[in-house]
Amino acid sequence: MSRGRLFRVTGAMAVAVAVIVLVGVGAGGSGCVFYLNPQCTDLIHNGDETDIDCGGTCGKCNVGDRCNADADCDESTCSNGRCVPLPCANGVKDGQETDIDCGGPTCHKCAGARSCAAGGDCFSGMCVAATRTCFSLPTVSFASAVSYPSGNKGYALFAGDLDGDGDLDLAAANELDSQIAVFVNNGAGVFTRLTPITTGAYPTGGAIIDMNRDGIADVVTADYHGNSVSVLLGLGGRTGMLAAKTSYATVPGAETSNLAVGDLNGDGNPDVVATNPLSSSVSEFLGHADGTLDPAIDLPVGIIGASAPYSAAIGDFDGNGTNDLAIADSQSGTIVVRLGNGDGTFQTEVPYREGGVSPYILITRDINRDGHLDLVCANRSSDDVSVLLGRGDGAFRKPIVSSTGKGTGPYSIDVADFNQDGAPDVITANYKSSTASVLLGVGDGSFEAVLDTGPTGQVSYGVATGDFNKDGKPDFATANAISNDVTVRLSTSH
Repeated sequence: MSRGRLFRVTGAMAVAVAVIVLVGVGAGGSGCVFYLNPQCTDLIHNGDETDIDCGGTCGKCNVGDRCNADADCDESTCSNGRCVPLPCANGVKDGQETDIDCGGPTCHKCAGARSCAAGGDCFSGMCVAATRTCFSLPTVSFASAVSYPSGNKGYALFAGDLDGDGDLDLAAANELDSQIAVFVNNGAGVFTRLTPITTGAYPTGGAIIDMNRDGIADVVTADYHGNSVSVLLGLGGRTGMLAAKTSYATVPGAETSNLAVGDLNGDGNPDVVATNPLSSSVSEFLGHADGTLDPAIDLPVGIIGASAPYSAAIGDFDGNGTNDLAIADSQSGTIVVRLGNGDGTFQTEVPYREGGVSPYILITRDINRDGHLDLVCANRSSDDVSVLLGRGDGAFRKPIVSSTGKGTGPYSIDVADFNQDGAPDVITANYKSSTASVLLGVGDGSFEAVLDTGPTGQVSYGVATGDFNKDGKPDFATANAISNDVTVRLSTSH
């Protein structure tokens, strides 16, 4: 009889597992393996799991996995020892559904062009009488790209009303110039670049938000080589101009990549969480009413050296009125969720497998319109996007992964209703193909086949959406790293 030793399992979760091996040597040479301290992330079928790392006390199993009871299955039932789809997810038009898995009194509403009996069957609320289908624009298309010179290596892009005239403007983070370029909108989707203003070194992420609560939009950047967060307050006066930066240190050598903004301690002031890939941490900055930030609070993420938190999203995932935090870890391929306590502190992290390779830009939206926030992420190394549907209690379902097209390299992501059917769609800026991919939403976290919108600019990293020309249809823009410009594509959908 021999005894094993403590070892480290390297895999999606990179966790340590204690193993003891008891080998009984007899005529048949058979032996037994016993696992001590079974875990729900060790990639081994052990403990009370019904399949690998799921069932029992280890959360829900996917369709097709082994189960003992309905409680072992994620949005499915247990039949003959396997998780099988519920009627509204079985890929068959049955029961009182008006189309496959949608419509009727029990299933989710239907997206555009699906069969309907009444407006209540449709996300749009409109059932077209002549065709008995849910309303949507038949054609989703965009005008040719209009290019606006931005600066050296346009990386991130944000949309917001910076000059207070009611029109959506754009702000581009130019990485190699260490500057923000503001583009003010004339209301018809035509933009004029203002004189760029300096940020911290190499801005690669950020947001437009009113940091000092004066009714004027400000800009916050994550500074990759500056290892900092910079706040640039808006000057107002219908100018769109920004004041000189105030920078706040994160972690030396951390290569601060992105940030998320939201009120984390319940004082009504925006707080900032910045991601630090090289230090396996995030930096939390609590904000004040004057737009200043407290010194950073360093929060480890995952296993030090085995995680690279690249972007974050803030939202109320459990519906208790306080904001929570989600972090995309580009190294382990997980999304780490930490529920907020309402005072700027967080509960223990819970990792979710993200389903793609190299999750980069993470956002939170209600993709299936059930009133609960979901997580949506662009995965640049596997040419796809992942959706983790929120349960409303702070937990998330297994990822739904949808392709953005082979060789696209989706880096960033945004959400808009491009075909106006009421079901949210997503768009990605693709750095490999220099295109943008539109995925029309089905309404359950999945999407139609990808729509390639054609060329944007050379090496597109940032993307932003909005109705730039006030025609009621969403447009989009991209920040392009090699062509050093911002390109705007106005909707021609009809």
